[in-house]
Amino acid sequence: MEWGEEVQVQKVIKIVVCGDGASGKTSLCVRFAQDNFGRQYQQTVGLDFFTRRLTLPGNVSVLLQATLQIWDIGGQSIASPMLEKYINGAHGAVVVYDVTNSSSFENLEDWITIIKQVTKAQEKVSVQNNSLYKA
Repeated sequence: MEWGEEVQVQKVIKIVVCGDGASGKTSLCVRFAQDNFGRQYQQTVGLDFFTRRLTLPGNVSVLLQATLQIWDIGGQSIASPMLEKYINGAHGAVVVYDVTNSSSFENLEDWITIIKQVTKAQEKVSVQNNSLYKA
């Protein structure tokens, strides 16, 4: 490596997006990953998957190329035996609720508890109000 030469580091980061059904998880994922916004509701059955490549700032000589794997978990999956498998290995989680649906807010604790149990509370959890993204 030459003096002043940039080193590129590639990293895959898994983010799970959870929350009750019809809270806007898929709209949020599509908007972020594809810079698009669908106005038609379509239920996610099980799991949907998105990716987005980002260049993250590093120190002077390191350029971090990150591929975000965004796992959009269907809201009906909270009772699914597959839920733990979907969450396993996540580096972070976004839990989405709809302000027009109080039960989606009340269920946040259940989603966060499951995430923390599966990951041993290693990753970061963000709570997102998604009413602004709904059609």
